[in-house]
Amino acid sequence: MKDSSKILLAMGLGTIAGGIAGYYLNSDEGRKARKEAAKAAKKRTNEATAKINEVTDQAKTVINDLTEKAKVYIAQVSSKAEETMEEAQNSFQQGVEKAKSKAKAVEAAVANGAANTK
Repeated sequence: MKDSSKILLAMGLGTIAGGIAGYYLNSDEGRKARKEAAKAAKKRTNEATAKINEVTDQAKTVINDLTEKAKVYIAQVSSKAEETMEEAQNSFQQGVEKAKSKAKAVEAAVANGAANTK
């Protein structure tokens, strides 16, 4: 069979199949099948939309929970950092006071030693 004959045969069969499908879809049974298909498609669309909304709500809940946990953790870390800074400042201030006290004691000792040598 030549290529042109194959092409003509395929076109003829396609035309026949298209005609049969068109006739069926335009018949009462075809209209009924289309309506049922449309109803089924709408039902599946509604189910998919509901599922998407459910998953979206769950994701929002998880994100909100994580956000709150992060805020609490940051507040705790910040509070601990402030406490540590205050402790460090107090320790430093105590060290400064000790150093001043020792410096005064050494100064007094040097002054007494110098006065005793005169």
